[in-house]
Formats: sequence, C-alpha cells, structure tokens
Amino acid sequence: MKLDTLYLWEAPAPGDCAFQMALDETIFHFSHETGLPVIRFYHWTKPALTFGYSEPYPEDSSIPAIRRYTGGGQVEHGEDLTFLLTLPRETDLARIQIDLRYRWIHESIRDALRSAKVKLSLAEDTSNPATGPCFENPVASDLMDGINGTKIGGGAQRRSRGSVIHQGSIRIPSFLREDHAAWSGPFLKQLAKKVAPFPEEKQKALLEEASRLAVSRYRSPDWNHRR
Repeated sequence: MKLDTLYLWEAPAPGDCAFQMALDETIFHFSHETGLPVIRFYHWTKPALTFGYSEPYPEDSSIPAIRRYTGGGQVEHGEDLTFLLTLPRETDLARIQIDLRYRWIHESIRDALRSAKVKLSLAEDTSNPATGPCFENPVASDLMDGINGTKIGGGAQRRSRGSVIHQGSIRIPSFLREDHAAWSGPFLKQLAKKVAPFPEEKQKALLEEASRLAVSRYRSPDWNHRR
C-alpha cells in the first residue's frame, strides 16, 4: 500500500522544541484541510523532551519538556532524527487499523535503512505500556537494533476528524541523520508512488502560524502542565 503523492517539506534551520511541535500541528491541520499528505524531517537546536498528549508533566526531567499533539510516552530529542507524516482522511492509510499503519511506516524505515547497511528488526508483540521513557519500552512494530536488540525508533499517532498525524523519532548515526542521506530516498519511495516538493508559496504563512502557536500553546504552562 502506498500514497499516490507525498509532499516533502524541506526543513528550515533546526528549531527549538516548542516551535517544532507547533509546526507539526500546523502542517497537520493544513494537510487535513487540503487533502495533501506531507512529510518533513527535522533536527534540534538543543536537547529537549516531548511527552504524550495524555501524559502528566515529567517533573523529574532535567531538560525542557513539551507536551505533544500526539500520544505515547516520553522521548528525549537531540541525537535523533525526528519526522512528521500526515495522512489526510481521503487516503486509504488513514482508514486502516492503527497497528497496521504503524507497522507499515516502520517496515518502510527498516527496509530503507537496510539499504544503508543498518541491521534492524521490528519488535514483536509486547506487554510494555506506551508510557514512560519511550526508548526503554518498545511496543509492537518499534524499530530494534539488529545487533544488540535495543530500541532505536518509535512513533506516536493521533487521529483527528478522520486524518492522522504521525510523529516519529529514530536514533541513528549522525551521517544518516543528514538531509538527503542515502536511505531517505528509498524510504520516501516506500511510502509513495510520487514525491513532490511542498508548495513553497504556502510555507511562509504556515511558519508564521506555527510561530504564533508555539507562543500561545507549546510554551504555555497551561498546555504543558495540564491534567
């Protein structure tokens, strides 16, 4: 199963955590309204921690913590490659079961990274909760190091008004986290029949909207400490 066309948002300079989370949400709403599936990869200006929409604020965190728009557990960012994938309600992939969609995304990453000689497997069914430190609690279809068996990739999803947002994090060597790394092309081809650049004329307005949302929501104690 593939998307017909996937729109690639070429990342601007690395941003802080609040802005990155705000831009993901902003792009997701744009994707829902326009029906355009979007993917973007991004990096971090400094270490940060994100935690799931329904989780309590991690009071013991030594680094800034920002509540995500998606669910899942706590994810430490900085030495990872993070990505957003949106699936509008018009796509077949937005309608399938979450476990099948989650596995499809991670199979696509696994197969693409194997082309770069990275040995990976997918976690089998586990009884681990999708809470707490994400990389300490693999769940079914998470990406696992094929040599030492540790978790190196996971993600969180949310469905809203029929559309799906997926936020993923992969801990891979720095040269594989670079823009246009050798495995990224095969990954995109696994996801879609055609990859097109995100409409440049739309980016400025979305970046401005995300900047406002970062202030009003993602830097707000009311959002991050809500119960």
